[in-house]
Amino acid sequence: MARHAIGPHRDDIELTLEGMPARSQASQGEQRSLALALRLAQHRLVGRETGSLPLLLLDDVFSELDRSRAAALIEHLPLGQAFMSSAVEIPPEAQIERIFDVAPGRLDAR
Repeated sequence: MARHAIGPHRDDIELTLEGMPARSQASQGEQRSLALALRLAQHRLVGRETGSLPLLLLDDVFSELDRSRAAALIEHLPLGQAFMSSAVEIPPEAQIERIFDVAPGRLDAR
C-alpha cells in the first residue's frame, strides 16, 4: 500500500451548525469562518506545544467574508507574525505593517 494512502490526512472531519452538516447547510461565509477557526486553533496548539509561534499564512482570506466576519477574524488574529493575501479590499480595522502589491513581473512594497 502506498505511504500516502493511510494517515491522519486521509481522515474526514464533520462539522455541524445547529446539528446540521456544515458542508451542505452552511453559507460560504460560514464555511470559510469554520475553516479559519480551525486554522487559528491549529496555530495556537502548535505555539503552545512548541513554545514558539509559527508564521501564520492565510491565502485570499477576505474574499468570502462579509464585513462582520472579516472584523471578527482580525480581532482574533494571534500575536506573532502573519502573512495574509487578499484579492479584495483589506478591511480598515486591520493593522497592517506592510503591503505588497503583486503584478505580472513586479512586486512593490509600500
